[in-house]
Amino acid sequence: MPNKDSFLTERQKRVVELRMQGYTQDRIAKMLNTSRVNVSVIEKRAHQNIDKARATLVEWEQLQALVSITIEQDTDVMAIPRIIFNEADGAGIKIHENTLDIITQIHENIPGVIEHRRVKRPFVVFINRNGEISFD
Repeated sequence: MPNKDSFLTERQKRVVELRMQGYTQDRIAKMLNTSRVNVSVIEKRAHQNIDKARATLVEWEQLQALVSITIEQDTDVMAIPRIIFNEADGAGIKIHENTLDIITQIHENIPGVIEHRRVKRPFVVFINRNGEISFD
């Protein structure tokens, strides 16, 4: 059933679903009676729409944040969780992640920002009322 509020068209959903099942663009083109180039365009636009939806969710999380912390360049990576825990405590928020989880999230969400235990460029940490953290 189509979802009128989705960022994806039915055709985009179908192409992405078939690609996730391992079908090639050529095979999908034959199945949908269209060209491989058209399937490629549909898939590309679907991924662009997915990326926009993800970015929108990140912005929404950041808007709801009660705390935002700028982590300055040259900060030791091991100091970041302490900074986050202290700011959260000051706002009466319990963080659910431990030190290792926070460092892992930084590495996964902001690739390349840490080098040799030091922050290469400033970034912002957001903490929402549920103790969840996200990054700018």
